[in-house]
Amino acid sequence: MKRLSLLFFLSFVCFIKAQNIRSYKFDIYDGDVKSTMRQFNQNYLSSYRILSRTIDSVSNNEILNSGIKYFAITFFGMPLTHEEGHRSVLTNKGIGSISQPFFNSKGAAYVKGVSDVTLKNLRDNDLPTYIHLHTAGLESDYALSNSIEKLLVFNDENFNNLKEEFLLRKISSIFYNITTFIPSLSPELQEEKNELDRDIVGHDIWGMIRHLHRPNDKFHRYTQFNDLTDNEQKYAKKLAWRSFTNLLSPVIYGKTNFKISNNFKGNFSLGHSLAPFGDYFDQNLYFILKDRYKVSSYIRENLNQNNVFMAGGISLNNYVVSSKINISSSIDLWNQPENSSFTSNSGTFGGSASLSVNYDLLKNKKYIIKNMGISSSVSYKTRGFLPEHPSLDKDLRIKMGFYFSY
Repeated sequence: MKRLSLLFFLSFVCFIKAQNIRSYKFDIYDGDVKSTMRQFNQNYLSSYRILSRTIDSVSNNEILNSGIKYFAITFFGMPLTHEEGHRSVLTNKGIGSISQPFFNSKGAAYVKGVSDVTLKNLRDNDLPTYIHLHTAGLESDYALSNSIEKLLVFNDENFNNLKEEFLLRKISSIFYNITTFIPSLSPELQEEKNELDRDIVGHDIWGMIRHLHRPNDKFHRYTQFNDLTDNEQKYAKKLAWRSFTNLLSPVIYGKTNFKISNNFKGNFSLGHSLAPFGDYFDQNLYFILKDRYKVSSYIRENLNQNNVFMAGGISLNNYVVSSKINISSSIDLWNQPENSSFTSNSGTFGGSASLSVNYDLLKNKKYIIKNMGISSSVSYKTRGFLPEHPSLDKDLRIKMGFYFSY
């Protein structure tokens, strides 16, 4: 969090030169004294938006600006949020760890400081959470790309301000999966002598696949492609081909929304990511009605080894209730494999609902900061997997934060 706070501070110091009024939200509490994946992603994205805007305000050289952003995202932003995704799962289970979100000499970023026996006990007693520990990094990347897509489709941010971040988030899971086709692209890690110096999972995808198929095998952390059986390698390649679905979004190509009529705009996208029971596909639809109703919805196919379980959701975004209040709300319903099992043929139903309220405390166009306010939300989910939520159990959560516009 200290690195993220510094990023925000440096951006904030420079923002006076920036133009165009945009709103930036920061979560200071998300139901826990320790940062959650959702909280960290929200604060990172707002900080990055300010930093990107600042870079564009001090230089008119688009090539140089893009180069700086690609460098910052690749070597700082992506490993930071990716590793925090992993860490948040451990934190939710009360397991301490250390995030090391910088590439080492082998080209890998780590979450470390966890003993082998702790991880083995997690695998043996709570396999879905142990698999979630593997998938949470790519889950974080996927969730950030969806958050960016909403900002762009609903005209809450300029495409040029987020195009580098959006593109890299979209292709990150694809590149990770490409290592299945070309294993030499992945660092061939050897487990360090001191177990506390080891990364918690090694290669996210290959480790996930090995433990899904062989949860009772002798425990070790790092999985190489050659460690997988023929059947497991075939499954890895299937996941790799599915990851290319993430390119099916008009927003990648600069088309943020389509005008259907004078009062109606919309867009769509497809996506793919990993889950504790395997993986899933999303079909996303976005609608803007009279520039007041901003609605996003999705249909999801949850997939384990041999079965498909359907899910879906809808949300209303930043609906203006009065001059000082706007709200957002969402409902998610799902059928998922029983106990988040990779092999179960039975499904269980679940759902989630949330309501968020933003209240303006300060509003004056004469100031550099055009408005400032507080935000609060309450959410509840039944047992099951919901992206950006570290817990697979029932979860009632209250969130508090603030926002400002300039």
